[in-house]
Amino acid sequence: PETWSKIAKLFNYPFLYGRGLDARPGIMGGGAMEINTVPRFDSPDTQGVVYSKIPKLQFPVDSQGRAVLVQDVTYYSKAALYDAFKAWRDGGPPCSGQFNMKAAWKPRLTTHTPRYDQAGKPIAGVEQAFDTRVFEGNVWGVQWFTNNISPKGLFPQYFKEVGGKRVAVAASDVPAATGLHQQEFKRADRGGPYTSPNTGAWTRPGPKRGPYTVNLIDGSRVTYWWYRFIDQPSLQQYAWSEEKKARLQALVEKIHATWPIDRDYMPPPTRGRLATLDPALLVTPPEGLEVGYVPIVTHQAAQ
Repeated sequence: PETWSKIAKLFNYPFLYGRGLDARPGIMGGGAMEINTVPRFDSPDTQGVVYSKIPKLQFPVDSQGRAVLVQDVTYYSKAALYDAFKAWRDGGPPCSGQFNMKAAWKPRLTTHTPRYDQAGKPIAGVEQAFDTRVFEGNVWGVQWFTNNISPKGLFPQYFKEVGGKRVAVAASDVPAATGLHQQEFKRADRGGPYTSPNTGAWTRPGPKRGPYTVNLIDGSRVTYWWYRFIDQPSLQQYAWSEEKKARLQALVEKIHATWPIDRDYMPPPTRGRLATLDPALLVTPPEGLEVGYVPIVTHQAAQ
């Protein structure tokens, strides 16, 4: 809540006040996959007809041409975790952190054919390549069809402007005169090293112990320090009283002491496997800092 209030004040945008979940309930609508701005090349053929090309967008598909995108959708009421956690915070019995499935509801998913646009014009023909589906088991995803536009798992990459629309076409239907087949999208540049500031919130109150380093599988080396939870830099922007900070620190220490990392707090997925993390990202607190302390990265660079 404090963060949104700061943003509203900074940009003189009072609309944001009182719109957090601390002030009003949230309404969950439909799911979405946001791609944001998609770069493209536009080029005319010898007749002046405009063709376009977008980057390759590939989905993992099974042997039946299905891409599973959403599963196990569950809504939880306050009784699932909030009530027990708040009671624990206020001196009540310990809270395990596990969601109470008796306070959960699994909705029946529905779907419809999405709309797409490009350069302010509607896109047509994508539905010949794939469409959204609700599969068995209340699973939402995309079903690819046998088509002449794009292989299964690939979003159409080429389009032709026809009658105010951008129509999906096969790569073989794009005239060589457009030069689009040879056009390549620039790859992202490797970022420079990250180093945190050595003043302000990073040093006052500052870390308890460090530095420590770990090598990641992406080829970078990370430097981190151990901060008391309430002393971590991101929390120093708030004008909290010493009493409030002490209460929050005490609550975090109870969580660290009683909630192990090898417990299922939410039900595991009904199908598939969870993504894994680089094992090097799971660090062990040094002796004496097992409870109430967190690792904060201060530097990352290529090895």
